[in-house]
Amino acid sequence: MNFQIEQRGRDYWARTGQEPCFFVGRRVRYQGRLGLSNAVPGAPLVAADAYRAQDYTETFGIWAHILAPIIACEGGRFTALNSYDRAAFSFGVGQFAAHVPEGYFVCLMRRLLALPEAKSYFPELGLAKGRIARVGTDPQPLEDAVSTAALMAWFNPDAAAIDAAEVQAAARLIHWTRTRPAARRAQMAQMVVSARAHIQRALQKLSLASLAAPYCIVLIDLLHHGRGGGKLWPKVAAALDAADPLAALLAIGAGQWAGRVAQLRADIATMPYLGGVSWDGATGDWRGGPI
Repeated sequence: MNFQIEQRGRDYWARTGQEPCFFVGRRVRYQGRLGLSNAVPGAPLVAADAYRAQDYTETFGIWAHILAPIIACEGGRFTALNSYDRAAFSFGVGQFAAHVPEGYFVCLMRRLLALPEAKSYFPELGLAKGRIARVGTDPQPLEDAVSTAALMAWFNPDAAAIDAAEVQAAARLIHWTRTRPAARRAQMAQMVVSARAHIQRALQKLSLASLAAPYCIVLIDLLHHGRGGGKLWPKVAAALDAADPLAALLAIGAGQWAGRVAQLRADIATMPYLGGVSWDGATGDWRGGPI
């Protein structure tokens, strides 16, 4: 699939075939880096960009609601794009970042490259022994268990410039995500897998058999966002013993991220139906509640 790129001042647009142009991102400078972002004032969004929990309840059950506050904190869009920070390239409903080995972005791209339409969008890429690789007679892996440097360079070759490869990759992912429900489901499937692992890890660290759903939401966000700094688990244990555990959990790492924490608090407050829901470590699933 071929995309024609058009630059309009600081903004980049793309078109394929006879379809209308669509917005890719705006040039953003950050700490000596130059990249793209589509989280800008006036960005033209479409319905497929936005996450709505009710659209995913049939497929993912209660997870669609559990993850909604975290997704909202990340912008709430399946097509969210950032290529201007140290991650080199972040995309999707959870701002999946390319710099983490075995991380969200890597796992998402593996899921996407396994879909039937992958060759239309990324003919240069494929899977070789489960790893993202340049395809050809001798596939070249772009990531492994310790590094994603080659993958980052493929999506964003130059941190100090906006180049054709960066805009093309962003345009392909945006178009694919908007036009194919399977691409959006792949993002949600990755969010669920990662969130499940976060909760099970938390129960193991805290020696707990179960945990109430509102507390799980905060813990998932703490681990997804990387907020809380060192000695996270003692902080979490102390918070769970506090008079108001939810408020104490929300306070972890809140100083620098007051806005995010405020949004998380407000969103959880709109979910009273989760009051009877908890995660059962023995079954690895949710129990209780109406959902």
